[in-house]
Amino acid sequence: MESFFDATTTWDRLDGSLHVYVLPDEDATDRLADLQARLDGVPDLPVMPRAWLHFTVNRLAQYDEIGNREITRLADALTVELAGVPAFDLRVGPPQVHERAVECVGESTPGWEALVDGVRRAALGTFGGTMPDRPYAPHVTLAYATGDVPDREIRARLEGAPEVGTMRVETAHLMSVTMRPELGWFDFVELANWSLA
Repeated sequence: MESFFDATTTWDRLDGSLHVYVLPDEDATDRLADLQARLDGVPDLPVMPRAWLHFTVNRLAQYDEIGNREITRLADALTVELAGVPAFDLRVGPPQVHERAVECVGESTPGWEALVDGVRRAALGTFGGTMPDRPYAPHVTLAYATGDVPDREIRARLEGAPEVGTMRVETAHLMSVTMRPELGWFDFVELANWSLA
């Protein structure tokens, strides 16, 4: 594995990046934390603190580049778009070692796709232009590499690890996100949230 943060070139600033997230419920968070325990003590692979575990629905815009009026317009657009998105179950698999992170990947469902589509429509309708790609799949990162990490050791620690299982997605959260390369994670402040139907 190699550093996630050395390869990240799309953030002009480390703070104030607007995202919509899904947060794992308490039971899912407990299971994620149990899986993270398998990674304890690995150099250059700090685990994400429990409070910051998340599934990215989409990155949207840079908070400081838009005014309060645009934030209000975005919130109104999200209210309209998400009104038609039902709550859904998301089944999340066991940890996988990727090139720059250890992730648990979920099975995409019509509910997940409707949520991503609605968020993207709201953002494009508000800001126009283009926006970052949609996630390759629903996924939650257990740990980001901050340097070179031997894959073999990580795979050995994760051998036989169980899947996270099914979690209920009932809320979408608009976040202002900060990247912290010196710590090896992201944290966030919630700006608004929407209950799914």
